Formats: sequence, C-alpha cells, structure tokens
Amino acid sequence: MGLRYPLAILALAFAAGCATGETNTGKPDGGSGSAATTGGDGASGGDSGGKCEGGLCDSDGDGVLDKDDKCGNTPAKAIVNKAGCSDSQLTAKLNPAWPPYGLTWGNTGELGRVGGLTWTYSGINRGDLFHIYWILCDDPAEPCGLSMDGPVDVPNEKWTYSATDSDLPNGKIVYTNSTNILLADNSTVPLSGRLTVTIVDANNAPIPFADVATLGVTARDGKYGAEIKGVGYKVVAIGEVEDATNQVWTPYADYYDKAPTPDTGDAGGNIYVSYGGYFYDK
Repeated sequence: MGLRYPLAILALAFAAGCATGETNTGKPDGGSGSAATTGGDGASGGDSGGKCEGGLCDSDGDGVLDKDDKCGNTPAKAIVNKAGCSDSQLTAKLNPAWPPYGLTWGNTGELGRVGGLTWTYSGINRGDLFHIYWILCDDPAEPCGLSMDGPVDVPNEKWTYSATDSDLPNGKIVYTNSTNILLADNSTVPLSGRLTVTIVDANNAPIPFADVATLGVTARDGKYGAEIKGVGYKVVAIGEVEDATNQVWTPYADYYDKAPTPDTGDAGGNIYVSYGGYFYDK
C-alpha cells in the first residue's frame, strides 16, 4: 500500500501498510491478520495434565480450561497466553490494522531531502503478545524501489539489500538500486540509488535488524526486519542518488530539483519511490 502525492506523483508506502481504518478483531485464528490468541502473561504450562475440577478439565495442565484452550498439549512449564498457547505453538501473523497495538505514530521530514524521513512509534500496548516484528518492504503489490523517470517498473529499480554497507547488529540496513533521470531534452542519465534505514528504541539504543528467517517470521515479500521489544521506537530513512559525473550522494528529491527535467518547477514530477514497514506478531 502507498500514499501518492498528486503534484509530485510520488508513492511512499507508510509503515504497517498505511492507515486502512481496519481494526484488530482479536480472533483466535488470526482472522484479523494478528495472532490474537498469543501472549505472555498467562499461566505456566502443564506438567501433570488431565486435571478436572467440578467437571471442567484442563487436559494439558496449563491453567486454561479445555473449553477456552486454543492450543492443546502445551509443553510442560511453558508460559501461555489467555488462550492457552505458548510461544512455541504459535506462528507470527501479519497485522493489517492501522495503527496496531493502540500506538501513536508520527512523521517528520522527507525521504528524499537532507535529514531524511523520521517515523516515531510510541505507546505500544503489547497486551499478551510474545513478539512484535517490524518487517521492511513486505508488500508484494507495491515493490520497494526508486525511479527518477516514472513508475518502478524494471527489476533494477527495486531496492536490493547491500551487505557491504549494512550493519544489522547496530540497527542499520542499506539497500541499493539503479535508475535513470529523464531530462527535458528526452535524454536520460543513469543513477545509482541508495536507501539507508536506522532503527533505535525509546532510549535511542540501536535495535538489531535481522533476516526474517532468523526472526522466525514467514513474511509475504520482506527479507529483513527487527523485533520490537519495548513500547516505542524510531526509524530514520533517507533515499539518495549518485551519478557517474559527480560521484556525490545527494538526496534524490534535491538532485531532481536541480536537474533540467521536463517538469522543472513541479518538484518530483517523475519520481516514484516506495518504502515501508509492516507489523507481524504472535
């Protein structure tokens, strides 16, 4: 999902797939996109099983009666949520609600300007969730990338992870691509693109990025993300381009404004950029 700016024809996918107006119904089967039967503040898992009191049974001894237990055979001594499920019995699910977890979201700056774009998330109500994950570039219908000559419509314009430039343990991930800028004389200039993303917690300590397999998340399209363990965090992202002539990285919108493009005076007329993060939880 994305947000398109009519004048600039600029697509920017906001975190969690934008404000959709959907709400988390908390269905035990994750029908709202979130594993709502999950958590970590429930009773300890079973170690004796087959407990029946007054005709009400707790077969796996996890402290949740069978009639309310969505996960049978909970491992002994495991912490369970209100639905009787332990961490190991659950799979992370996409949460399409916006804003999820009752959080407050804010943004300042622009992705293609000096200083970049800052997203802040605060007041996360974790409920009985075991884990919350923020996964980058996860919408298969809105490819993450940057184009300076129209829509992101060729493979090389999509963001590609750069292991050389990234520092995942310290909360920094870098993507690169290549594109072209269309000039007023209908010629094009090839450009290298770069997206740098950093993430810190509410105390400004780096939150590690990791590939989704390490996080234990089966994502739709995203390859990297971070586990959010606190009640707030901040993301700073900046998109830049470099041409072979000056070999200087410049915020892409600033570069576009200075170039003799067909729409000079109408900033960003042929810029298309997509980037965003999406929430998974269990």
